[in-house]
Amino acid sequence: MNYDYAVIGGGVSGYFALKELAGKGRIILISEEPDLPYDKPPLSKEFLRGEKNAPFFEKPDYYSSNGITVLLNEAAEKIENNEIVTSSGLRVGFKKALIATGGKPKKIGVPGENKRGVYYLRTLRDASIIRNSDAKNFVIIGGGFIGTEAAASLRQVKKEVTVVEAAPRLLSRFADEDFSSYLEGYIKSKGIEVITGASVESIEGSKQVEAVKLKNGKELKTEAVLVAIGIKPSTELALNSGIKVNDGIEVDEHMMTSMKDVYASGDVALVYNGYLGGKLRIEHWNNAQYTGMLAARNMLGSSESYDFLSTVWSDVFDLHIESAGITNGWEEKATIGSFKTNRVASVFIKEKKAVGYIAVNLEWEKIEALNEIVKNRKQITNPSCFSI
Repeated sequence: MNYDYAVIGGGVSGYFALKELAGKGRIILISEEPDLPYDKPPLSKEFLRGEKNAPFFEKPDYYSSNGITVLLNEAAEKIENNEIVTSSGLRVGFKKALIATGGKPKKIGVPGENKRGVYYLRTLRDASIIRNSDAKNFVIIGGGFIGTEAAASLRQVKKEVTVVEAAPRLLSRFADEDFSSYLEGYIKSKGIEVITGASVESIEGSKQVEAVKLKNGKELKTEAVLVAIGIKPSTELALNSGIKVNDGIEVDEHMMTSMKDVYASGDVALVYNGYLGGKLRIEHWNNAQYTGMLAARNMLGSSESYDFLSTVWSDVFDLHIESAGITNGWEEKATIGSFKTNRVASVFIKEKKAVGYIAVNLEWEKIEALNEIVKNRKQITNPSCFSI
């Protein structure tokens, strides 16, 4: 089988690459998932709560009508000489290829992690299993975005929920102490128990989960566990192919890897971001969309460079959270609004310039203004007088 363009991975980044490539040659999508491309954010929110059906991006006939061959339940294992070798032994030739394999959930790595009732949330199938669970209570291990979103959704469908976070506070890698404290207080007010600064020692029970034992000796009775401690980038294909990997797949400003004609995008790609001041992987929806489209345009012959302020959003109960830029390592902070009204923005300042922000329940016009302030590194000499 020979194609002009091969996209490996059917997640958000792979899908938006396909949208750019559609109708411009012979295209193949190779995905190890059993499902056609779907949107990821609803999995921890509307879909998990039963408010939304499976969030597929397109109807099945979209792909065939746009010259896209779809190969599901098939993992790409190696790339050599412009040819992809799959898990079933197929060899797929290409002119240009994109690796958009994303990541897989990090395992908890404690005794009992394989018991029935221990869940991870990354795929549509994962979310469907949790959504259909009869468990009346959940312990969620991990107080990041997925953990807090899933906690809110499960509480909204009348589950008893406890969040356990090893760090001293929720969203510790993302938010400042004031925001973490605010979010913890808010979800507690909705009936969620939060335990911070506590690590898991084991998951107890015979075959089915019965409790989570913490290293401090506390035991949490539960019928189900959701592990949400981050993802590990899926770099196996790149490693097997001799492509340069360093936490993620290293790419240049055009999203090309160290192998000619092979690009990478989305959560798996390690790219230099000037707004964040370094080469890093960005696990945000907007970045997955942007890099997938950018890589696809460059595969088609363009020579565009990465230049993107990646933003992130989250919905926890009726809090809509938006953020961009650097949210740690700052020197000063300007606050607009008040946590008491659930309408607030914190703008982070370094060397008298705006470098990032976190906002809750602000109008889109103000979010756009904050994005521009961060992109342009607006000078802020007096944080107490700052406004948008």
